[in-house]
Amino acid sequence: MKKETNKIFFIAIAILIILTIIITLIGANKNKTIHRTNNTEFYEIIEDKSFTIIDVRTKEEYNSGHIKNAINIPLAEIDNIDYKKDKKIAVYCRTGQRSYEAALQLERNGYNNIYDLGGISNKELELTK
Repeated sequence: MKKETNKIFFIAIAILIILTIIITLIGANKNKTIHRTNNTEFYEIIEDKSFTIIDVRTKEEYNSGHIKNAINIPLAEIDNIDYKKDKKIAVYCRTGQRSYEAALQLERNGYNNIYDLGGISNKELELTK
């Protein structure tokens, strides 16, 4: 009787461990609305006309040079945008901090196709004025 109780106990523990692993894996894949880009993806996206590219730096920073075809919506104003929720939106800033914050805000506002390009300070690209 004791062996059978131990066997049931170990089966229950094994089931709990498996369920914990499954729940953890599901949670890890939940944040797929924000895509953090690598260097190759960065250069592909800034050439892709299907993206709306948003520079979240200040107006002064934007005027000093920005990615061609990017629009300026400073981080403080990012909540004011009104696009279709599944539109491909790419955000960038100088170092990557503000672009990540903008991506999180967009996600909270229901956008589900967000690309965080990070910062442009370490990129080799020609900026438009």
